[in-house]
Amino acid sequence: MEKLKQEIQRIKRHRLEYYQSHFDLVENYIDEKPDITIETCKALIEGISKLSLHLLNQEPLDSHNDEKFQTLVKRALTELQKGRGFSDADLCKRLSGVVHYIGEVRNEHCDIGHGRASLKDQVNDADFADLVVGITDSVCTYMLRRLDILADKVIEYEDNPAFNGFLDDQHPLPGKMLYSKALFNQEPETYEIELADFLLESDPEE
Repeated sequence: MEKLKQEIQRIKRHRLEYYQSHFDLVENYIDEKPDITIETCKALIEGISKLSLHLLNQEPLDSHNDEKFQTLVKRALTELQKGRGFSDADLCKRLSGVVHYIGEVRNEHCDIGHGRASLKDQVNDADFADLVVGITDSVCTYMLRRLDILADKVIEYEDNPAFNGFLDDQHPLPGKMLYSKALFNQEPETYEIELADFLLESDPEE
């Protein structure tokens, strides 16, 4: 899942490092227990769908516990169609059908879920699991890229050295304490407002 890993590294927000354990399961079990890989792929798509609806619609993360997998993903894809830069809404809706099939495979053949009492009648092979991994990699990468475009940008302290220096010059503090860092940590809304004013004054074309 190299594309998805790279996208998570690029975005560096939303605490997506949580998914590293998912990647480990996908890669470590694809040959030995491919159904665990498929089940983890389903969990990745489900998790990113929940995150998308949480950030775009302010839906609580725990509000989807009883929602069907296909409905959840379809709603997330629909929200991710909105805004600038979208190319094919109909194709995006059809993706939910492909994703639904991954969910069906997981329900029928998973190793972990449903408290299975005995060996399954069918075990998917590594080649099929690899196909599911490829689909998951592409779908999740697409969803995160769209989410990065549509979601409100998260302000990071380290991204604004000029503004931080300006604040520290205006409000010097004793010792090694920095006013800008204290403001960012203790009053983030004030920091964001003053940053917006600073950027506006710094750009004469605005």
